[in-house]
Amino acid sequence: MKEIKKQVQFDKLKAGKNLEEINDKLRREADPVLLNEYRRLFKKEISLFRRSWAAAWLFMYYDNKETPRIKSGSGKKPSNVREEKSPAPEVESTLPEEESKRLFVSIGKNRRLYPREVITLILSKTSASREDIGVIRILDNFSFVQVRDTRADEIIKALSGIRFRGRTLAVNYAKPRAEE
Repeated sequence: MKEIKKQVQFDKLKAGKNLEEINDKLRREADPVLLNEYRRLFKKEISLFRRSWAAAWLFMYYDNKETPRIKSGSGKKPSNVREEKSPAPEVESTLPEEESKRLFVSIGKNRRLYPREVITLILSKTSASREDIGVIRILDNFSFVQVRDTRADEIIKALSGIRFRGRTLAVNYAKPRAEE
C-alpha cells in the first residue's frame, strides 16, 4: 500500500509551474488555426465524459517529461525562453501610403490579441499574402491594420461578421485621424 502512495504523489509546485507555462504558451505561441485542428480531433476521438481524464493524463505525461524553464528568484532569463515586447511586434513591415489602406478591427488587447494572430486570421480567410499586410497597431479595445488597397475590400468582406475570440468582428475602413 505504501508503494502505491509513492507513485501517486507528485510535486504540486512543479506541476503548478508547468500549468502556468502551458497557459502562457497557449496565449503567446500557439497557432490558433493548428490548435483548433487538434481540438477538433480531440473532441472527435475522446468522448465527452472522458475528455477531462484524457486532458489530465496528457498533463501528467507532460509534467513527468518537462520541467519549467523559468526559475523564479534567479533574475536571469534562460536563452531558450523568448520574451515578447509589446511595441516591437506591432511593426512588422510598412506599406507605402499611396498603395495601402488602414482597416479598423473591433478587437484588441482586452481579448489578448497579438499581431501574429491578426496576420494568421487574414491569411486563413482571404487570398492575401504576407506582403499585403503592413503595420498592425493593437490598442485596448480595437486594432488598426495597414493592408494593400487592392486587398482591402476582400479582407473587409471575409472578416466582417465572423466570430473570433468570443466576439463578432466588425471590420471596415478606418476613419482618417482628426487633424489637431
